[in-house]
Amino acid sequence: MALTWPRLLPVLLLAGALAFANVPGFEFVWDDTHLLRDNTVLAAGSLAQVFGSDFWLEGERSGYYRPLVTLTYLAESRAFGVHPAGYHVMNVLYHLAAALALVWVGTLLLGHRLAAWLAGLVFALHPIHTESVAFVSGRTDVIAALGSLLALGCYVRGREHPGPGWTIGGPLAFAAALLSKEVAIVLPGLLLVYELTMARCREVRPPLLPGLLQRLLPFVLVAAGYLAVRHAVLGAVVHQSIDWGAMPARAVIAGQILGRYLRLLLVPYPPNPHYVLGSGAGWMPWDAAGAGLAILAAGGAALWAWRGNRLPFFLFAWLLLTALPTTPLFPVGAPQMAERFLYLPSAAFALLAGWAGWALQARMPTRPARLLAGTAMGLLLAGALVLTLHRNEDWRDAERLFSRMAEASPRSWLAPVNLGYMHLWRGELARAASEFQRALTLRPDLPPALMGLAVADSQLGKHAEAIRAGERARSLDPASEIWHVQLAAIYGNSGNHPAAASLFAEAARRNPRRVETRYQLALALHRSGRTAEARTALHEAETLSRTLRQPGTGWQQTAERVRATLAPENRP
Repeated sequence: MALTWPRLLPVLLLAGALAFANVPGFEFVWDDTHLLRDNTVLAAGSLAQVFGSDFWLEGERSGYYRPLVTLTYLAESRAFGVHPAGYHVMNVLYHLAAALALVWVGTLLLGHRLAAWLAGLVFALHPIHTESVAFVSGRTDVIAALGSLLALGCYVRGREHPGPGWTIGGPLAFAAALLSKEVAIVLPGLLLVYELTMARCREVRPPLLPGLLQRLLPFVLVAAGYLAVRHAVLGAVVHQSIDWGAMPARAVIAGQILGRYLRLLLVPYPPNPHYVLGSGAGWMPWDAAGAGLAILAAGGAALWAWRGNRLPFFLFAWLLLTALPTTPLFPVGAPQMAERFLYLPSAAFALLAGWAGWALQARMPTRPARLLAGTAMGLLLAGALVLTLHRNEDWRDAERLFSRMAEASPRSWLAPVNLGYMHLWRGELARAASEFQRALTLRPDLPPALMGLAVADSQLGKHAEAIRAGERARSLDPASEIWHVQLAAIYGNSGNHPAAASLFAEAARRNPRRVETRYQLALALHRSGRTAEARTALHEAETLSRTLRQPGTGWQQTAERVRATLAPENRP
């Protein structure tokens, strides 16, 4: 039976859909609440705002420029509003599209259609992708990988069968990847590695330098143009300072992270939504040694296979090259490790697995042996599907996510902070205060924990303690708009309405589009006896609220309370 797209496509799509069948029932969690649920720019934004803004759109700046992902949010918000199911379904569809793009790249690189489809199945079912797919905000890696795979496929196809479509399509797909996530900047380097490995073994003689430069130049120009646009929008290419003195320790941590990444690709268990990294010196020596040995073993195997086939070396270089920007070897910001960072590197792993699986199947001497090998691969894929479904559950809702985070990483301050705010929103003040105290034992000067504790104390009537903790949080992070809002509410609870009005006014100045802040400002001004100013603030809030097409989750209740408090004759 011929292995054709019409026969194999439903198998891949069905398997990938089954692996994430529980995801559409999940809620918004973590960054989703800001980016999708409470985002006023998304509610009434324009293309100019999408492409001319920081990724966070309003409030504090993220330092990221990802307008293509924001564009998907904008389009989907028109269709789905604030209902999570539609966004989750789209995440699964983006993932399936990336798997199909990988199959196409595999047909160009692996030399056999079945190997490419096996690689696509490995990629579609790999449990390491749960964070990228089950977490709506994780789609940045998915769309960036989709663009990168299409760009690589266009490059390889255009090199062997030149044509204007491939020549234009490659740089355009690369631009789309860059506008989705910064990690795509490594693609020209990956294309250079392809030229020096895979392309050379397919030619009678090595490629001439002028031809090589001519092929790579469009991608280099796209990268330069992206960096220029990023600088124009954000004011800098990178916002964090570079501490070159910390590079030795960062290099040690980077090696350990890469070793852990290799282990997670092979054995994606146990899941962890938030990895906590120690200093290079603080990690166990066996951990560092094991990471180094894993990298050396994988690299050594790729080199050993060089004479017979350069594909393993190219795929190993792909994995390392796309993983390096997410390690501390890029000396910007705090060291991080996250499973979503493995989405693009895992494409190389899936291609290697597909190639190795097909080679093993083809070398079996008898039909029973081939049947046994095929059964083993089928069981591994079925196990991956079940494990993916299990791991997805960590992202079902906020309580499950942050409880799992606290369980997997006891040293994570992020877990108790988020659990504290969850209990705070539910009115469980004692439990919220306990979680914030736990976070402060891990990091004594942590602004989110200090402010969360201040809000809980304020609602418990401990006004003096609340003001001290809130002012401490604001002094540690004076640029944060949200701290001004929360501290203003704390002053209002204590009866100091003039101080509350001043802080609400400053928060409104920092983020003019947050309508709830303007309603709260009107109420604080009214309680301070400044009736005329309260009228003006209420009029501004009502005018802004009429521009919001997407309903929020909290500001309408605030608006009704303010309208009920201010007498009708005080309304404009």
